[in-house]
Amino acid sequence: MKEKSMYQKNLNFIILETILTSIGCGFSVPIMNVFWNSIGMNQTDIGFTQMMFTIFLVCLDIPMGYFADRFNRKILNILGDIGCAFTFLYYMIAQNIYMAIIAECLLGIFIAMTNGVDQSFIKYNADKIDPSGRLFKKVNSRVYTLRYIATFLVMLIGGIIAKYNLRLTIGISFLPYLFGGIFAIFIKDYAKKTEKKHHNILKDMYGNTKEILKNKNSRIYILAYMVGKEITHPHIWIFTPLMMMVGVPIEIVSIGWILSQIFIIIGSKIAEKLISIKTSIKFILSFGITILWMSVLIINANIFTIWIFVLNGLVQGLISASLVTPLQESAKEENQTSIISIASTGARLLYIPLVFTINYLGNNTLQLAFVGMIAIFTPLCLYSYFKLNQCEHT
Repeated sequence: MKEKSMYQKNLNFIILETILTSIGCGFSVPIMNVFWNSIGMNQTDIGFTQMMFTIFLVCLDIPMGYFADRFNRKILNILGDIGCAFTFLYYMIAQNIYMAIIAECLLGIFIAMTNGVDQSFIKYNADKIDPSGRLFKKVNSRVYTLRYIATFLVMLIGGIIAKYNLRLTIGISFLPYLFGGIFAIFIKDYAKKTEKKHHNILKDMYGNTKEILKNKNSRIYILAYMVGKEITHPHIWIFTPLMMMVGVPIEIVSIGWILSQIFIIIGSKIAEKLISIKTSIKFILSFGITILWMSVLIINANIFTIWIFVLNGLVQGLISASLVTPLQESAKEENQTSIISIASTGARLLYIPLVFTINYLGNNTLQLAFVGMIAIFTPLCLYSYFKLNQCEHT
């Protein structure tokens, strides 16, 4: 009983830190396009800065995941949270695209440090409290819902601040990351560390990654995670200019993002109710919804149909926890951070060419971004669904 109480206390700290460090960007997401435009950036420039951010993440995610599992998850988690906090203070004073690129690259470095650590902590402590795995599934889904609710509230606050000071909306992200870093100090890392198999650290990291990828189920869930994560991602920077194109007043633009966040919460609540439903079913359902709303906007984007974009949020909420839970369940306890890092790296490798290509298409005609998304993701989603279905029946 004493041990369970210890793990429950640890889990509570982890959940609080996870929520705090996931909402920081929420203050500024609705107004980032306006801020970037104010310092002379167009849609192609925006795509380029996001590509640079992702390149840094791709280069560092797997090494940082390995270092966390091999040496110290807690230290990397703290450094990543505090680093993100101060990077947003720098981003607040950016005057041009070059300063924006530096800020995005710094965020890439610090996010790579923390990526996957929270998820590994959640799984370990939840499984210690309830070895059946049911608590882990429940907590994982609930955490995503709480994150989305908190982000919704933060977006409302950000929208109010943006009316008076655009830059402060970015700088205030310092606070949740700082408090997250402070709470991270109190988290205990009880989980096993990855055993060293080679004296050469690069060979050891490569061997550890190769061992994880040997597992067929892990490979399938990594693929599904990559595709599911990115089907809601590369086109988000099209939303604000699309709203403005169809005549949505600038003061109402943030409401579009708030509605999208509400639908993310709805999607995550649906995911909580569908814990027992096969991952493949939830995956193909998400794909179908995506094709539906994108097709509507391709055919006729106007001030009434533009709000169907919020279904992107529904898909994000539905698919997030649904894919990360089986992904973690397919890996060993000591490799939890590493498998999240590998999956995230795969998603970002997909995102790098996509974010530039989709925003380039959108720079010419905004709806072309959705045509590109459908053309690219239809074969990827169908193949992923087939492999998930195959995995679930073996």
